[in-house]
Amino acid sequence: MVSTCSGGKLRALVTGGSGFLGQHLVSQLLATGKYDVRVFDVRDNGSSTVPVTVGDLRKSEQVVEATKHMDVVFHCATAAPTGANALNNSLMHSVNVDGTRNIIDACVTNGVPKLVYTSSASVVFDGTNLYDVDEQQPYAKKPMDYYTNTKILGEKLVLEANGRGGLMTCALRPSGIFGEHDPVFVPTLISQAKKGKTKFIIGRGDNMMDFTYVGNVAQAHLQAAAAMTPQAVAGKAYFITNQEPKPFWGMMGDVCGGLGYTRPHLKLPFLLIIIIAFLFEYVIRTLLKPIKTINSDFTVNRILIATTNRTFKSERAAQDFGYRPQVNMQDALSRTLSSFQHLRNPQLEKKAS
Repeated sequence: MVSTCSGGKLRALVTGGSGFLGQHLVSQLLATGKYDVRVFDVRDNGSSTVPVTVGDLRKSEQVVEATKHMDVVFHCATAAPTGANALNNSLMHSVNVDGTRNIIDACVTNGVPKLVYTSSASVVFDGTNLYDVDEQQPYAKKPMDYYTNTKILGEKLVLEANGRGGLMTCALRPSGIFGEHDPVFVPTLISQAKKGKTKFIIGRGDNMMDFTYVGNVAQAHLQAAAAMTPQAVAGKAYFITNQEPKPFWGMMGDVCGGLGYTRPHLKLPFLLIIIIAFLFEYVIRTLLKPIKTINSDFTVNRILIATTNRTFKSERAAQDFGYRPQVNMQDALSRTLSSFQHLRNPQLEKKAS
């Protein structure tokens, strides 16, 4: 990589840099002292310590302008599958597929040498158990939701673009990201806990899942970019995890319990819940659509994620660019809970007083 920035620093653009992963990535890039960092995001939340260009991935001219003179682009921006977004295929496709295509085209146009794409471990998930799978696992033939389908399409675009106009690309597939500034996992879980909905376990409750601390995901992005050459890393996809699988319901309990709420403990039969979820998602919601749009995370895909084994190997990342998670699960959970003390159960303070 050849620096185009005065002072010898490399110029890096982080799309989605105002978001969850983006903020951690920007911080780590700055901490190296090697990068001059810029952010391109649909919003400026005022938290960034670097210049932010507010723009839309779907507008190619804005993307071209933002990627000028960059040595590396970290494409973290995505339309996340939360609430109404999960059912908005048009939004998912325009941002996660068309927006990614715009990023690729802009990088080629501007001669950007490296592009690191944030994909998802879900690209291989078809609703069945995944035990320690590696990158040989094929893409899901029947993606579980719009988000997964668009991440598959986006990842394919990125990897197929490797070598185009001198551009080197790779894709990182984190699983179950959590940590400080998390806008979805912890806040949503605690919102459900306040309603008394987190005391239930669906199925046997022993299914394992790989979770990944957000700081480790950011770390992997930096390492992949640094190690990328036409002979190494470029053109490949990598699973990124903490390499410490945990029972899914145990993780839910650790977060709930750590913030003073009831841990999941009452078991509900899987078959009953999946049938209810199917009827709700594909029958009830469809019938009510002309009258009222119902947005909910109670979907078949969410139930399957919560009840199947989903563990992945990160050996390729360790071999190709030295990825080994710097923050273990215990410390990562401690950091996460400390950052969410404002969501702690207020009833605990009342009882204590």
